[in-house]
Amino acid sequence: MTIQTHLDALRQKTAGCQLTAFGDLSSKLILRSSSAAHCPREVLDSLCAKAVTCFSILDSDTAAELTKNGHYGQTAIMFTPGQSFVFGRPDLAADDVTCAVIDSAQDVEQALHTIRDTVSKIGENGR
Repeated sequence: MTIQTHLDALRQKTAGCQLTAFGDLSSKLILRSSSAAHCPREVLDSLCAKAVTCFSILDSDTAAELTKNGHYGQTAIMFTPGQSFVFGRPDLAADDVTCAVIDSAQDVEQALHTIRDTVSKIGENGR
């Protein structure tokens, strides 16, 4: 499967998901995206900036320890009044990031599970 196929599947599996994307944290660019309607570059740039901000905060927390399930630092969530932004990366050192934008009323836990699964599948298949 291609990254695009994984992004399409993530968007379809995640309730209330408007947009999914795959990007590079170091270059601060979204490389692929999936949405029902055209998504302007500015929206994708903003999404990547949110991911960079979230993971920068996590990475600066040097006192953090792994959680029981070992996912600390691999996922992040940002909430706004109308949307939730869910981000995932394969490991703490990775620059690859998978993003999902969902309606704020949706179950974030389900989105976290689905994005972790997608990150793993993209990692297995490579780019």
